[in-house]
Amino acid sequence: MTDPYQPPQPYSNSGSSGTPAGEPRPGTPQPPPGYSQQPGTPPPGYQAAGYPPPYAPDPPGKTMGIIGFVLAFVLAPAGIIVSAMALSESKKVGYDNVLGKWGFWLSIVFTGIGVLIVLAYVLFFVLFIGAMGAAAGAY
Repeated sequence: MTDPYQPPQPYSNSGSSGTPAGEPRPGTPQPPPGYSQQPGTPPPGYQAAGYPPPYAPDPPGKTMGIIGFVLAFVLAPAGIIVSAMALSESKKVGYDNVLGKWGFWLSIVFTGIGVLIVLAYVLFFVLFIGAMGAAAGAY
């Protein structure tokens, strides 16, 4: 009598069906014709799995176009320079760098607005100090 709490022995002959080692037991499903019996080998006509195909790199100037677009809002004169470099790099390969164009034009607009604000500020204080001097000389 066998002990029911004893784990089964993997290499014992008690459950053997009488087939030699390496041959499938009768009644077990067979792989379709043309398929390998060994696990891990690809079927005939197919290649083994390898590295995935490499991805296409970003066009040159795309990253600089993004940086130029961001710089248009942060430091507009630097945005003009970086966006112009991005457009030049993109033009060499024929890539339409939309963010580079937007960064370039926005940088020009924001730089122009900044220059007008500085001129208005300076003009205001020149006129204010001139008016104060004229008012002080009147007494």
